[in-house]
Amino acid sequence: MSAAKNGSKKSAKRSSRKRKGTGTHVIDYLPESPVIREHEAVERRRRGFRTAMWLITAMIVIGVGWVTWHEALEKNSQFMLKTVEVNTEGTLTRQQIVAATGLTEATNLLTMNLREVRAKIERLPQVKSAVIQRDYHGKLTLDVVQRMPVAWMECPKQKLLGPLSGKGCLIDSEGALVPCNVITREYLAMPRIQFPALSEAIPGRPSSDLQVHAALRLMEKLQSRHQDDHPALEVIEIPNPWSLVAHFNGDARITFGVDNLDPQLARFDRVMQEARTRKWRVATLNLIASINTPVTFHETPDVTGLNLADTATTPPAR
Repeated sequence: MSAAKNGSKKSAKRSSRKRKGTGTHVIDYLPESPVIREHEAVERRRRGFRTAMWLITAMIVIGVGWVTWHEALEKNSQFMLKTVEVNTEGTLTRQQIVAATGLTEATNLLTMNLREVRAKIERLPQVKSAVIQRDYHGKLTLDVVQRMPVAWMECPKQKLLGPLSGKGCLIDSEGALVPCNVITREYLAMPRIQFPALSEAIPGRPSSDLQVHAALRLMEKLQSRHQDDHPALEVIEIPNPWSLVAHFNGDARITFGVDNLDPQLARFDRVMQEARTRKWRVATLNLIASINTPVTFHETPDVTGLNLADTATTPPAR
């Protein structure tokens, strides 16, 4: 038994020695050594040198390109602004339009921003649109369409007064206010639109009030009907949101509704034709009423031959 015990002790010692000798071994595939570290340092220096050379080359190319652009193009007198041609009609003069652009003779046509120049011109309230062209020979062409006024706008609330007050303002066919710096005979002859409730008065921006556009349409239609023996339109008054009152130089006041102008103008034509034929002096005429249109006169009218309502035969009473 002693021999068996001794054998079992020896086998246990051998297995324990085997377990103590087993373990994980890590292999370093990149062993560091002075030679390897020296090679890596040399390679880093080479990469840094190549990068620096590329940067220097790029800076030289950029510098040469900038100098070439600056000397050959920016300072080239061929591309400098020499002449500005302005094609326009309206209240603004050529000098005022050129001054608004801010351009000088030192401006280079190659580097000039056309959109920016056009925006400066179109910011003028008298300008409707602008087109700019350059030919790279020192010439710049400005085709400017100005707003053409058709009437005066009066609104004390917005400080828009009469033409001779020094605070008058014109309006174009689109309803945009046009400042008036110079008053001509042509402008003085234009009709006036009186609108005390005008919501805003921003020069160069079309009005958002529907009554203003209705008054402009009515004015255009009435002026197209003007004849030598017909009273001239002087004022269109907007007293409320639903009516327009046209004042003529013969002291006639004609009231229109803001909608459905064509049927009203047809009745207006019939009344005025009869007035010219019979020499009537119409004082007031209300065309809002589509039946039995009320009309008054400055003098007793000649109604000979007319079938008037008060003289018509009445049916016998039952």
